[in-house]
Amino acid sequence: MRHNLLILLMTSLVLMSCGTVRESRFNPINWFGSSTSSTNETGTVVAADGEVVEVNPLIGERKQSQIKNVTNRSTSVADRASLLAADDEEPYLGTMVDQVTSLEIQKTTTGAIVTVSGVTTRQGAYDVRLVALNNGAIVDGVLTYELRALQPIQTAQGPERTRRIQAAAPISVQELELVRTVQVVARRNTRTSRR
Repeated sequence: MRHNLLILLMTSLVLMSCGTVRESRFNPINWFGSSTSSTNETGTVVAADGEVVEVNPLIGERKQSQIKNVTNRSTSVADRASLLAADDEEPYLGTMVDQVTSLEIQKTTTGAIVTVSGVTTRQGAYDVRLVALNNGAIVDGVLTYELRALQPIQTAQGPERTRRIQAAAPISVQELELVRTVQVVARRNTRTSRR
């Protein structure tokens, strides 16, 4: 009789603790919730610091072209080395992608990986990046990225499936201790995932 009572008591304690583990941050399912999307006002983009920047859609489309004309010319080894060194110093000239369609944060052994999918306005976008705003600093528990790509304006618009892009960025364990919200900003919407 005592053994049955002891087993029943132990089973009850284990089952009661499951409820607290289910709601705790130790459970990977509760780690970051599913992302939500909010639309940006037409003609404006909300920056990470909350500043609303006005964008002229007619001029903004023209400024998307960041493709450089590269000529095929023969260069010496010394010239190539200087060209590679110069490329490292060039700033990234990508422009903001039209919209973010999904945001996922996957836990890894070294922290997490932020994976984002988006849609550009035209086909042919390349060199897609998640650019951390505020120099990568976490402001009030919020880590903000802009989804950017080098986007030509001479290509056809095409169907949405031909304009889909993806990008990812790592987050270290030390940064994760401070992050409560991850948001990714695009031209037409902002997608947010919270703990």
